[in-house]
Amino acid sequence: MRRQFSLLIAVVAGLVGLGLACAGGQTAGGSAASPAERQRVQNRVPFDIGNCFPAKLDLGKNANEYTLPAAFRGARPAIDECLVDGKVQNPNAATKGKAAISVDGTGTTVTVTGEGLQPAGTACIEKAIRAQLEGVSAPPGGKPLTLEGPFERDPNSMVRMGVNEASDVQGTIRLAVPQWCSCFESIRAQAPPELAGTVTLTRADATPKVADGGQLSKGVGAALQPSDPSGAQVASCVNQKIEGLPLKSTSAELQVPVQVLLVNSSGSTTIPESASAVMQFSQLDAVREAREAQAFAALARRQNVANAYDAQVQVYQAAASSKDSKKRKAAGLMVKDLKGGCAALVKADEEFTKALESQVAVEQQMVTLAQTLKAKDPSWSSAETAATTATAETQKQIEASKQLRTANEKTCPKEKF
Repeated sequence: MRRQFSLLIAVVAGLVGLGLACAGGQTAGGSAASPAERQRVQNRVPFDIGNCFPAKLDLGKNANEYTLPAAFRGARPAIDECLVDGKVQNPNAATKGKAAISVDGTGTTVTVTGEGLQPAGTACIEKAIRAQLEGVSAPPGGKPLTLEGPFERDPNSMVRMGVNEASDVQGTIRLAVPQWCSCFESIRAQAPPELAGTVTLTRADATPKVADGGQLSKGVGAALQPSDPSGAQVASCVNQKIEGLPLKSTSAELQVPVQVLLVNSSGSTTIPESASAVMQFSQLDAVREAREAQAFAALARRQNVANAYDAQVQVYQAAASSKDSKKRKAAGLMVKDLKGGCAALVKADEEFTKALESQVAVEQQMVTLAQTLKAKDPSWSSAETAATTATAETQKQIEASKQLRTANEKTCPKEKF
């Protein structure tokens, strides 16, 4: 199994992180800015709604050499969200760090370090990793297990405040999205729509009033529309949430083109064609990473079964070769348990293979999508290469898993061991 990687770091940073759209007003500090600066809306960072409905991976009860890699991958969506807010790191430089994870007889230790990473970011990442390892113990008498999990965040994929008023509106909305999980309940198992439209801010002293002192219009008006009609309910809920935010402008009226970009690592790979190419690929990549984590978890469970079966075999062999006739006789009674242990191992082999097949199915979709996009835009060739490589590697793992399953089944005890 290979270490986790993202096929979309460069693509998302280049195509989503920095967007150009029209917006009026001044810079966040209130000083005049050039037209180009006033138009530059940043902070368009995708949110994984899988974080709204987190599921702990089934890693088994005891840790083994595959447990920590699985846990780290399972925590990736939460770790990525920990690094969205530029306030928890250096917003002007890439954040590079690592999480040193260890499990031994005393418990689980997670130490997070990184250049420019603030305590809030460190604590957030540690919490995400510990959540995956809850209830997992070190193997009895086993050596400590350790892993260093790397993480990295480009400044263009962070929410950075203070660029200008329009970017701050987009950034404030993005940082609030994780608290709006109720809006995404209806699509928790689907590929989410894109939401885009205008958010209008009207300064309090510029809002028309009626005779009794009330105001004719709201200070914040949101008109985001979904990229697909199935997202109408989601868009309506998000618009209400935006209108409840304390957004303000120094201009009498400021219209900001806002996007709420969503992926769902727990969702479907069936993506509406109306979604942009980048977000179609982003959705597939989010699901791929989730399925890769599930494959590692299946491998960790399989190793626990293999360890238990190996222990059974050792006890049997010691009894069968003993000079004590009673122990040799007892060995014969162990065959039934050995058959059960070996059958459990074969089943675990099959579950691991199925997890890999689920992963490679997404990778093959990514290859097809990248090829289609490359035909129109050659810049997608690198994504095609990465997806093709990933598919080939996973296919090799599937073949190896199938061969191991066949070999284990052949060696399972029948009547005698």
